[in-house]
Amino acid sequence: MSKNSRQRRTYREIFLDMLEQLSGDDQKLIGNITLRDSLEWDQNLYDRIKQQLVEENAIIVGRGRGGTVALARTKETKALNVFISYSHEDEELKAVLFKHLEPLRRQNLIEEWHFRKIKAGEEWNAVISKQIEGAQIILLLVSIDFINSQYCYDVEMEAALELHEHQKARVIPIILRSCLWNRTPFAKLQALPRDAKAIKSWPDVDEALTNVADGLRQVAEELLGLKSG
Repeated sequence: MSKNSRQRRTYREIFLDMLEQLSGDDQKLIGNITLRDSLEWDQNLYDRIKQQLVEENAIIVGRGRGGTVALARTKETKALNVFISYSHEDEELKAVLFKHLEPLRRQNLIEEWHFRKIKAGEEWNAVISKQIEGAQIILLLVSIDFINSQYCYDVEMEAALELHEHQKARVIPIILRSCLWNRTPFAKLQALPRDAKAIKSWPDVDEALTNVADGLRQVAEELLGLKSG
């Protein structure tokens, strides 16, 4: 690996790539000293990136002389398909939510899909139906505009709840703005954020979205058979 190629990647990526290279297909534990020496990093840099990856659940730690680490999952493990149903009027808040979900995508826990990913020339109704059918998690971004949207409410929500009833997908309402959502068919489902308090009602919207992202992380790890912390 050339010095220039290292500089084009993040420390996080370099750490994980080297760990994967040393551990091989069986994801065996690698000593911290061996990994740090292979990276040619000083102790402070190594400890900082290692702690970041531990907090992301991207790596696991073990015992042994000097301590050991291993990949939590292989890159070949397929991320969960997450279908996101929302009203056009909530585009701005949806975009901020996506920023908070990005760490989950980087950890290869989820791969989100929404109607903005439909390509030119595709039959949007058929594409949406296919994406809903193939989703393991379906997020309903709930607001009064979502409830009043004929397509979101009568098409996407109905299909999502049917999949949920047959245990083919996990449906999670995300309460964006206050509305009478507790009078809807999905009111029986546990919603996010905490206590189903609408995101726009929180004093700190980032805190609400972090709570949503963490709740989704726990669901993804459960469905993938990973230990959730």
